[in-house]
Amino acid sequence: MSMRRTYIARLAIRSIVGHKLRSFLTIAGIAIGVGFIIFLISLGYGLQRISTQEVANLEALQIVEVTPGKSKIIRIDDNTIEKFKGLANVELAEPQLNLVGNFTVGTASIEGVVYGKNTEYLKMEETDLESGTIYENNAVKQTVVNKTVARQLGYEDSSGLIDETITVKTNIGSEYLNEDSEPIMKEEDFKIVGVLASEDSPYLYVPLNVFKDYGVVNYSSAKVKVTDKEFTDNAKIQLENLGYKTATLKDTVDQINQFFSIFQLILLSFGAIAVIVAALGMFNTLTISLLEKTREISFMKVLGTSSSDIWKLFITEAIFIGVLGSLIGIIFGLAVGGTLNDFIASLAQRTGNKPVEIFYAPFIFVAITFITATIISFMTGIYPSYRASKIDALEALRYE
Repeated sequence: MSMRRTYIARLAIRSIVGHKLRSFLTIAGIAIGVGFIIFLISLGYGLQRISTQEVANLEALQIVEVTPGKSKIIRIDDNTIEKFKGLANVELAEPQLNLVGNFTVGTASIEGVVYGKNTEYLKMEETDLESGTIYENNAVKQTVVNKTVARQLGYEDSSGLIDETITVKTNIGSEYLNEDSEPIMKEEDFKIVGVLASEDSPYLYVPLNVFKDYGVVNYSSAKVKVTDKEFTDNAKIQLENLGYKTATLKDTVDQINQFFSIFQLILLSFGAIAVIVAALGMFNTLTISLLEKTREISFMKVLGTSSSDIWKLFITEAIFIGVLGSLIGIIFGLAVGGTLNDFIASLAQRTGNKPVEIFYAPFIFVAITFITATIISFMTGIYPSYRASKIDALEALRYE
């Protein structure tokens, strides 16, 4: 005689409900293990997402930084820029120059870095301004300074520096000039039109064309932008084959992802220990249930219940316990992470900072966790189910 699936399910549920404390402890153990995994891995995913969002956006992943390295032969000049633009899938190529300089406003004077960047370059790197604008075009004598320049020149309110005149003195090395040219010292007045949000070491931007007027023909580096991020690696290889040193934000993102993959694996191992302990608890519960039901199983077999149905009954009980524990654990883990996210967001709002999600659980990860926990429950129940199905009814009744 074969029992229907619905009847087997009802018997399994009755067995779970009939031993409330034992079932509760077993389900709680699985829930804690699964919840621990969800909590830990969502922390890893959250930190990874925050890190990658901070260093990269879609367009930034399309850009390759190019430098001549330490080579005395390879240069970046206008001909080189045109060559870069001719490479496959390259959308833009813009050079930049960086020099050490001296900045003076009124009687205040500081040392810093002078970057020669045309407006196309600034737009490519998405310049983050705190106030003002970038210069109007590449021919004007205008500049954009960072907050550190403003502060060191005595302007705590950096916007107060807008429209001020700053004297920039630079020493241009012979490596940037025509062959056999001697280094030159240049001093020029610029109108400050914008202040960058950056608080790094003091620096400012001026149009690169200003330096071209001084006789500069070689540049420090260049940015090459491809039409789509999938072509970034290919452009990187092409540029390296030409002898140039390259770096991409994609490399940084890949390194961050690699680090967090290892970090998540470590967190997962801690969570896996909790799940294994819970699985052992479930194995113990099913084994005790088997011993308690020996007489009941014997009567069922005498009445014609097949060994296959006995096996299904015990494996169904194991799956029910695993599924229920997994669902509770997932809900618990997500709820704790969500509550902490809300707390951090409210704290950030009160302190005037940008809210971030420290805990983030992708749906695919939650689904894999649930399926894995269910499979582990199934495997844990195999041996007790097999033992139950192999009980000899006559021998068990004689023993009873």
